[in-house]
Amino acid sequence: MNIVAEVIYMDQFDPKRGTQYIESDVQKGKEIAEPHLRAFRMSKQEILHSWVRLVRQVVYQYFVNMGKPIDENRLFQQDIPEPCWKNVENFIDALKRLSLWVNKDLSLSAFGTRRTNEYWLSIFQTGSTPDGGVVMPSGGLNLTEMIKGEE
Repeated sequence: MNIVAEVIYMDQFDPKRGTQYIESDVQKGKEIAEPHLRAFRMSKQEILHSWVRLVRQVVYQYFVNMGKPIDENRLFQQDIPEPCWKNVENFIDALKRLSLWVNKDLSLSAFGTRRTNEYWLSIFQTGSTPDGGVVMPSGGLNLTEMIKGEE
């Protein structure tokens, strides 16, 4: 959680602005600071639930790539090496940099109402909503590319 706080919330989320009516304000054309909008959107329960699943996959992928057998049910109940934490940080940073979080046009569609975890998992996997709406024009996420970090 320290990584999440450092990458997404610290000096990004404005507690004075809060979360009430953000999407409504975006739709009305009111100015919302992009870091705050990003932190708010990434924190929505169904979205957070979906991308935290991907963090789990990043950790699992690390152990598989290292050739280490791992009990998937106890993934976070063992020592996690520093390079793995760096992969997690790189992933969250790359996720944060996606343009969808600050795309104001998505306020009427993807962010307009509460969605399901599966809805967001579909977006992260394919780049599109289950009904075919394009949210990420470049397609779904590539975890391997995302853990590389900025070059």
